[in-house]
Amino acid sequence: MEFEGGLSVIIITRGRPALLRACLESILAGGPGPEIMVGVNGADPASAEVLASFPAVTAIALPRMCRGEARNALAALARGRWFCFLDDDTQVPPGYFERLAAAIKANPAAAVFGGGQSLAAGAGAFESAVYALLSSPWGGGPFTERFSPVAGSRSSGPEKFILCNLTLDREFLRARGLAFEGHLTSAEENLLLNRMARAGARMVLSGGLNIVHRRRAGLAAFARQVFSSGRGRAQITLLSPRAFSAFTLLPPAALLLAAWAAFSAPGLLGRGAAVYSAASLAAAAFSGTRPEFKPAVFALFPALHIFYAAGWLFGALEGLFEKAAGRSKPGRCCCEGKLLEPPR
Repeated sequence: MEFEGGLSVIIITRGRPALLRACLESILAGGPGPEIMVGVNGADPASAEVLASFPAVTAIALPRMCRGEARNALAALARGRWFCFLDDDTQVPPGYFERLAAAIKANPAAAVFGGGQSLAAGAGAFESAVYALLSSPWGGGPFTERFSPVAGSRSSGPEKFILCNLTLDREFLRARGLAFEGHLTSAEENLLLNRMARAGARMVLSGGLNIVHRRRAGLAAFARQVFSSGRGRAQITLLSPRAFSAFTLLPPAALLLAAWAAFSAPGLLGRGAAVYSAASLAAAAFSGTRPEFKPAVFALFPALHIFYAAGWLFGALEGLFEKAAGRSKPGRCCCEGKLLEPPR
């Protein structure tokens, strides 16, 4: 494979050594390839031990950082023109980098490349239910292609791409002074991609770049992830009000309406709950998963929408408070300092 200017794979990891090992094994399965950089985001001896068994990987010890700062730190050290951002819970299929190189060569004017996601072979019931949940229009709305396999290859808007499977042109970013926004809980790629789109970036979505993405395996981890997603969406909405998707406001608006109806119009709340349950039941019935998993999909819709809405409202209130307080660095920031060690 040949990438003009080179390719750097960039991964941030913390506390998931088994997933990290599977990710790196999938990347290296085709033999020597692109530069691979893994930033261990804070003290994590288990991940450091995994990385020690992969001499071809550039391991970088980071102080605890917010996600945007961590990725910017690795990007500043990368040698390649193209940044391929993967998550430690993903696995790339054979030929992924060859297809990426071909897509870049076939689309010389494009600055963004990405694909969809597939369910891991042997995934359990909960993971399978979450996959079906997010790839359903009732769960993912206009973002479903971010959570399911993509077919074909085409130009797309920024809402179709996700950070766990995203390749960006370093030259485009550098020429326009763009980078990941710092101090965000989540959704930092959405803000960057929206800014790139406004700067004229062409974006290519390709089924040849589909990857395997492991889902959260338990309700508590899933709830934390969804809450963080909503919180991050609110943060980027406050930072860039013109670029937000109206769909992302529906869950918090519905939660506020339900709270109002609970005190002011119980009958309306009951009818709304019945309509919501019917819609969730239909979405679960038509979801692309095994019949025995569909009851779990139905039960998870309220968890998805409520935790996302709660996260969005929390993030919005948090952001408004930070703005009113005039803080230069948000109180939520977990950044502890600058890069501790040079790459090995």
